[in-house]
Formats: sequence, C-alpha cells, structure tokens
Amino acid sequence: MATMFNSIRASRELETAGAAKPLADAIATILGDTMVTSREDLVTKDYLKAEIATVNTEIAKVRTEIASAKNDTIRWLIGSQVVLIAALGGMMSLMRAFG
Repeated sequence: MATMFNSIRASRELETAGAAKPLADAIATILGDTMVTSREDLVTKDYLKAEIATVNTEIAKVRTEIASAKNDTIRWLIGSQVVLIAALGGMMSLMRAFG
C-alpha cells in the first residue's frame, strides 16, 4: 500500500537531528517534490496490460511475416532445383545426341 510523504514530519525529524529549520524545511520540500514526480512516472496495471497486448500483437505479426518469408524461400529453392534438373537433363540429351 502506498504511503504519502509527510514533509512536516520529515522537517521536524531533521530539526531534531540538529539541522537548522530553513535547511530542514528545504530538504523536506525537495524530498516531497521528488516523491510527487516519482509517483507521476508510475503506470497502472491496465496500462501495462494494454502495452503487453500491443507487443504480443506485433510479435504475432512478425511471426506471420517470418513464416511467409520461409515459405517463399522454400518455393524459390524448389523452383531453382527443378530448373537445374531440367538444365542437366537437357545437357545430358545434347551429350547423347552429339556425343
């Protein structure tokens, strides 16, 4: 559970520890401002869930693109092999005919 920063208590504690009142007040104010700034930078669980869902969607898109590229590569390799086999067959026929 979050607790609020008590700048008055902090100032009194600093004075009790021997700090002069203006110094104690200044330190307490700075710490309080820092705490407020830090809380403003925090995000909620709902925000994180939404961001995670967005990232998961992007990952799914990348996986789909990878699968598509893989299929294209396989088709290209098979096509190249068919052309190579046909060319070798043609060369063999020519060698038999003129050989």
